[in-house]
Amino acid sequence: MATAGCKSPSLVDRKQESITTADYFGFNSAPTSDVSSTPRGIPALLETGQVWTSAEFADETRFVVNLTEEDKRELDEALEAFKSLCLDGNLVDRSNFPLPRLQQTLGSLAEDIHNGKGFCILRGLEADRYCLEDSMIVFLGIQSYVAERWMRQDEVGNMLVHVTADPSNERLSKHVRHSTDTIPFHTDPDADILGFQTRDVAASGGKFVLASGHSIYNELVRIRPDIISTLAAPDWPFALPYFHQRPILYHHNGRVIFCFTRLALVGNEFYPRPSSIPSISPRQKEALDIINSIAEKNRLEITLQPGDIHFVNNLALLHRRDKFVDDAEHKRHLVRMHLRNEKLGWNIPDELKQFWDVALDEDREESWHIEPMPESFFPLKLGSH
Repeated sequence: MATAGCKSPSLVDRKQESITTADYFGFNSAPTSDVSSTPRGIPALLETGQVWTSAEFADETRFVVNLTEEDKRELDEALEAFKSLCLDGNLVDRSNFPLPRLQQTLGSLAEDIHNGKGFCILRGLEADRYCLEDSMIVFLGIQSYVAERWMRQDEVGNMLVHVTADPSNERLSKHVRHSTDTIPFHTDPDADILGFQTRDVAASGGKFVLASGHSIYNELVRIRPDIISTLAAPDWPFALPYFHQRPILYHHNGRVIFCFTRLALVGNEFYPRPSSIPSISPRQKEALDIINSIAEKNRLEITLQPGDIHFVNNLALLHRRDKFVDDAEHKRHLVRMHLRNEKLGWNIPDELKQFWDVALDEDREESWHIEPMPESFFPLKLGSH
């Protein structure tokens, strides 16, 4: 162990031949209602920084920031400065993790994540540069300059979630977080920004895949505006975290926001929907399938490297993971956090605000597992285990 301790061109500006929905999606997707206009109060077209196609990022230097040796020395110095204060690990912030030079880069990235293309990767920190505890402090310290609020990810207060295969039993292995299968496009619940630390990559596969929700919206405006009405309707029956109904598409405070996970709407063999709650309608299923089809047509596949830290605007972009295979030496392992920047963060729709309030409630208990096993905690109090 070493010392341990841009606005993108809009889809609506692209010249393209008129195509039918059958041509586009590869199946017959005839509209079942009028498609002449978008719903009242919903913008006809988006021209935001989050409107992009994968072709615009063929050159990865457009979204990868390679840390220099000077940057890494500054991070090492910030780590030592924080550790010298003998503070609990979850108290790291800008005031005690000083980055006088790198903070300008991170501030620009925060702006771009919220108001530009919506994602970035910090690359160059070797995966074995720090011990696990120090690695987490550095991860949190960097985050404090991008999105300083940390959000609970479940009812028991987990702040860190380990996205890694778990073959210990069949049910766990089919959970989207712990499976090795391809999963459909989605957003995470209750998060503005997703922060990921890549501890290791798979032996093969496992690419991180993004799609612009705003580009998906513009495609729907062009060929199936009736689907927008379906997405914005308040009758989507979510089973998680408890049964509730709400839209999956919002136009709020001038922003278009997607918020949905397919598992919460349809379940699967190992996580079935309770029979006591309604199922999605055929029209809602069609809408989910069309979203996923457009996302696949415009997907950006990213090959992660050990040590990468990446951030994603969870309100504007959809993401998924490719199928992967681990072996004895390479096991895909991402650490995920849910984040919010109070200055740059988007205004949250009323239908979602209750979930955000719970995730951000500072009076609720927090759990910090720095490894997948529950006995390994990030110390919230000095001397704890």
